[in-house]
Amino acid sequence: MKRFVIVIHGWHVHSNGFSVHQADCETLDHAEQKASHLAYQREKPFDACAWTVVEIEPETRITRKLTWRERFTGRLNTPQ
Repeated sequence: MKRFVIVIHGWHVHSNGFSVHQADCETLDHAEQKASHLAYQREKPFDACAWTVVEIEPETRITRKLTWRERFTGRLNTPQ
């Protein structure tokens, strides 16, 4: 089973933020169906949503959550 990350972005006049979900699916098509369903659940009148699906490599392990600084700068705060 493959792992995917589903990112959904909502907006009306300004951004309503992102929501991130992890999905374990057999195929990319199944992950896209799941993303479409999650975006449909989030949509409201006058509020649009867009989504994207990214496949995660099987050997990738996330050991900890990123800090706000790491998220903003895009650099990992690891000791040298």
